[in-house]
Amino acid sequence: MSETPFLPVAEPEGASAPSPAVTMRAIDVIRQRTVTARRMLRVPEWELDLYFGPLTANDFLGIQDREPKTIIERNLMLLVMKAQTEDGRPLFAFGDMHVLKNEVAFPILTRLIEFMFESAFPSVEAATKELAVDPTSASGSA
Repeated sequence: MSETPFLPVAEPEGASAPSPAVTMRAIDVIRQRTVTARRMLRVPEWELDLYFGPLTANDFLGIQDREPKTIIERNLMLLVMKAQTEDGRPLFAFGDMHVLKNEVAFPILTRLIEFMFESAFPSVEAATKELAVDPTSASGSA
């Protein structure tokens, strides 16, 4: 039986008294550092704000049964799954795919899909601020 991996967790700076190093499982560290906040994108052509949570492996598994034939179709399916209103309701239904594919300007869809695939940081400024707080956050995970 394999052991659960534990990682040392550094004490916060300025701690009143040094204490023994605390250990956490690797998956717990990953969960703490995972950004789950939704991000908003204003689509001026539609006068709408779209909200997106982070993409997960489960999102890709969720469209696998729909058998997308191309990368564009896969990305449109992800867009339909992930785009939400401010109050968290889905913005699209899978029945809207026909309109998205045939009537919406491709540059608009590309902008939405690129935003959906972006890293967890909404801007370079936010990433720079995060690096100032935690220089290890640039270790290839984002």
